Amino acid sequence: MNRALYLAIAITAFSISIIVLAPASIITGLAGDDLQQNIPGLKVGKAQGRIWQGSTQVQYRQFPPVAVSWDMAALPLLMGKVHALIKLNGEGLQLELNAIVSSSGGSLDNITGTIESPFINAISVEYGLDLTGVFTLSGIHASFNQRWLTALTGETNWSGGIVHIETPEQFHSVKLPALTGILSMEGSDAKLNVASGTSDLLTLSLKPDGWSQTSVSYTLMDMAGLPLPNGYQDTTGPAFLLEEKVF
Repeated sequence: MNRALYLAIAITAFSISIIVLAPASIITGLAGDDLQQNIPGLKVGKAQGRIWQGSTQVQYRQFPPVAVSWDMAALPLLMGKVHALIKLNGEGLQLELNAIVSSSGGSLDNITGTIESPFINAISVEYGLDLTGVFTLSGIHASFNQRWLTALTGETNWSGGIVHIETPEQFHSVKLPALTGILSMEGSDAKLNVASGTSDLLTLSLKPDGWSQTSVSYTLMDMAGLPLPNGYQDTTGPAFLLEEKVF
């Protein structure tokens, strides 16, 4: 009995020491290649520190680089799970979240923080949209399996401000009120519904196959003073739809 106990203690101590001393590059080595293959445009840098407490740098498309740091609980690793506090800090982006990940899936809980408009403008100006103000994220939860998201809830708020919109006809500068975005799942699609008061203005959806769809309401078009193409009569649906393959 004593030998078995000593052996168990030795194995446990050895396993913990491996976890404590293992370099953080193990994480980026195991996950980085898969992420970059499945998300074109994503770059994962070299990791620093240890597997339980480390950092790396990531960049997606033209967005500014983001420093990602994590503080991981050691005990769940022995059971094949990752339980970590993750922080993301970049030029115009500060986010914090709790992550639980296993081989079958996981969850991202209590995603909170801010995203400043210049961070978003790094991409949005390509589509003729230049924002001001700050986006605040609060209480966002997402769970997922090996294939896709299984749940999504939470809220985002935009402080409002001047928005510059470039159309083929002309350049518009409009002042919009503060807006609220509600995150949800509709079937297998991840949704962000943006509203001002009781008026729905904008809906963004992301499908499992990587296609995104942006639906803009007539209310938003009127609020922004944007012209509609000649011949538009039916105002019961969206003013226009924009689809794009994002991954």
